[in-house]
Amino acid sequence: MKSSMLIKMMPVLLLSATLMITMDSCKKDSNNPPNSSTNNDTTAADLSASTTVADNYYDDIFQTAVQTGYDNSIAYKSNSGGTGDVQVNTTHAAESALGTEGVNGCAIYVRTPDDNSTFPKTISVDFGTGCTSTSGVTRKGKITYVFSGKLITPGTTVSATFTNYSVNDYQLQGTYSITNNSSLANGIAFTTKVTGGSIIFPDQRSFTYTGTKTVTQTAGISTTTDPTDDVFSIIGNNSFSANGNTLVNTITTPLSKAYSCKFVGSGIISFTYNTNTKGTLDFGSGGCDGDVIIKVGPYTTNVTFQ
Repeated sequence: MKSSMLIKMMPVLLLSATLMITMDSCKKDSNNPPNSSTNNDTTAADLSASTTVADNYYDDIFQTAVQTGYDNSIAYKSNSGGTGDVQVNTTHAAESALGTEGVNGCAIYVRTPDDNSTFPKTISVDFGTGCTSTSGVTRKGKITYVFSGKLITPGTTVSATFTNYSVNDYQLQGTYSITNNSSLANGIAFTTKVTGGSIIFPDQRSFTYTGTKTVTQTAGISTTTDPTDDVFSIIGNNSFSANGNTLVNTITTPLSKAYSCKFVGSGIISFTYNTNTKGTLDFGSGGCDGDVIIKVGPYTTNVTFQ
């Protein structure tokens, strides 16, 4: 199993940054006439944009978990920090074709039991009143992880809960869980799940959120030291609610994301707004072109990412 790929999987998990741009483009499509149906479709697009923000910030927790316990290197980090401030890799690398980004975050780590071998292990990651990474991501508050084993080990489960925790002033609540479904024969596979989730936006709007996502390696499994030929399949669904409105997103055709391409190459996401307004995001049938076909109700628009 490619341990470094746990970190470099982030462009695969953080698809929502792309989806947010997609739905925003749909919302602004000038082909939509100004009638009540369009207003309903626009509201659906607005809610879709918000749910992708939530999805993105919850998956930020995966990256911090990778840095915290993928190989139990927390002992080295705690010792090297001196005063307790240690480096944590940043997130939001979706714009990078290879998924890399600088470090220079900070946090105070506490692990219990305080050794390298005893599990389950509880590790708290405290960002205090604010810690800003080199990419401008500011985290505040505390994440408490419970690891059943090293995250790099197949079969490991991780749960994360939050204490006054926020990312860029988006406050997260609920439980985020990770399951390592990987194997030597079948490559990398992870399932993430949000239960009892809610997110408070900087403008104090509050949304409930639940969701499940599974990322499975489908190519490049045998070349364990070369990530450039890796391809990942993504399936999952989520539900997002606010003010009596609900949006349910389901990946109806698995998304395919190559490590060497910053775009999703194929797959379809279907969504339903308040049980009646339906839409899809179609990423095509392959290639690295950034083309997406968006349908909301009877309206269709094409978007090409750069």
